[in-house]
Amino acid sequence: MDMSFTDWMGALGQTAVVVVIAFALLCAVTSWVRFQLMSESAREAEELGIGEDKAFRMGVLNGIAAARRARAPITVLLLRPPAHAAPSDAVEVFLRQALRATDVVQSCGDGVTGILLQCGSERAPVVVERLVRDAVDAGLAGVADWRFGVAGYPEHGFKTSVLYPRALAMLAEAAQRGVRVAGMADPDVVAEVKTSDPGLLDPVTGVVNEERMIGVMRRYVAQERRAERAVSMIYLEIDQMERLTAVHAEATMQAMLKELAGMITRSTRESDMLARFGAGGFVLAMATSPAAAMTIAQRLVTDVRKHAFAAGSGMKVTISAGLAGYPDVVGSAVHYFVAAEAALKQARVRGRSQCVVYDTSMTTRSMQDAEAPHL
Repeated sequence: MDMSFTDWMGALGQTAVVVVIAFALLCAVTSWVRFQLMSESAREAEELGIGEDKAFRMGVLNGIAAARRARAPITVLLLRPPAHAAPSDAVEVFLRQALRATDVVQSCGDGVTGILLQCGSERAPVVVERLVRDAVDAGLAGVADWRFGVAGYPEHGFKTSVLYPRALAMLAEAAQRGVRVAGMADPDVVAEVKTSDPGLLDPVTGVVNEERMIGVMRRYVAQERRAERAVSMIYLEIDQMERLTAVHAEATMQAMLKELAGMITRSTRESDMLARFGAGGFVLAMATSPAAAMTIAQRLVTDVRKHAFAAGSGMKVTISAGLAGYPDVVGSAVHYFVAAEAALKQARVRGRSQCVVYDTSMTTRSMQDAEAPHL
């Protein structure tokens, strides 16, 4: 069929538009892929670093993952011998012979040797004293001036990027104070927070249970505030929980709650603290500002609304959230919870799938009543 000049120009124009749109889409996809790769690289750099300590930090990363599965503690122990001590190679050979086969010994560069112990940080002084005694018996030079820095999982953090820098800081503190070891946790505190305690976890969701929630949150908030870090608390609750319970069987509801707890856990950092509260509620504490916590809460609310739960053949659920944080709230974990609860009530007034941040204009019950019996 013959085509006029106008028809040809129209066809060429349409082709050009299609090519431009395809090119724009290709650029957008390429940029997104590059961004994801850069983000992944940034996360890996944060956890593993780029120096000589990378291999040891990888060992810590794997150790934390194994410890979380086994609900067992581990300890990062960094050793810096003095300049006149035995060569680092000789020290590492001695440590590998003196420690258990399950412990990790790795050079971290700059004269530092990393040790990953399969025990709680409260036991670090016992291990250190034994190592020093055996090193003296082995004839190693400079043992009297060995310095150790300690950081333990879970009492000091849940990520390599938290534990390793803390152990380095404690190593510097030990040298400054002229003591052999610094940074180990108080044994009484560690005894309370070890996740190996079977009574700590909710059997349905696998997170901290309601009975132990306030005790765990108290320690978390106190620890972060002592370190002068911002703290926020988010109170998340399933909308229309009674209706869902009336419609679905108990086994289906439990499967949904477990799946929801997994969604929340995957959307937060390892250093954050998550607990169950009530039939359909979760409390999340994190070392971040209220503004940053609001972003996280909004993302969770949106993700849950869009999610089709495997339980109940694609059950649809919505949640609402109230959050509060420093400096709007000052005090113990109970004060944070009361403020977050007040914000959640405001979210309920607005409807389902809402997220509200606490402000001082909200009417809450007196903070003097914060130690309520149900907490």
